Amino acid sequence: MVSELESIRAWFDYFADARRGYIETLAKLPAAELTRDRGASYPSLLDIFAHSQGALYFWMKGIAKFEFPPQDGEPAAPPSIEVLRKDEAYIQTQIRRVMKEMTEADLSRTVFREKGKGSSHDCHIPIREALWHLVEEELQHRGELNALLWQIDVEAPVYDWIEWDHEVGRIQDPRSK
Repeated sequence: MVSELESIRAWFDYFADARRGYIETLAKLPAAELTRDRGASYPSLLDIFAHSQGALYFWMKGIAKFEFPPQDGEPAAPPSIEVLRKDEAYIQTQIRRVMKEMTEADLSRTVFREKGKGSSHDCHIPIREALWHLVEEELQHRGELNALLWQIDVEAPVYDWIEWDHEVGRIQDPRSK
């Protein structure tokens, strides 16, 4: 039986691999397509991806048992592919460290979320809820990016869980034994 923490670690490994595909797909698009307001949750394809990076950064920084090292420079507005790549490398490095240091007991610790944008009140969120929220957030915005890419006849880098799980060797075909 796989523990909850092992499942969460696998999801975040999967997301890191999948996010690389989205950056590479976005990098092939003309600047006008990347920055066009599409009337989605955030205006452009770049803005949607940058938002999901921001969510990862916000929650992981709060969950971490260590101080995040400073990022190089301030976040660019509007973001660019180069900035997204740099920020993604930074965020994924921190996520790997958070996941490596996390224990099952840590899932019950809480992280403080202040009243403000996205929250109607001050509250303490159990880390397990914050992490599962990030899974939901990632899947929501990935689906949104897929739909927007398909609208402009660009093949979205769909990378399903089962395919990934087999590629990284987590699931073995019982017939191969």
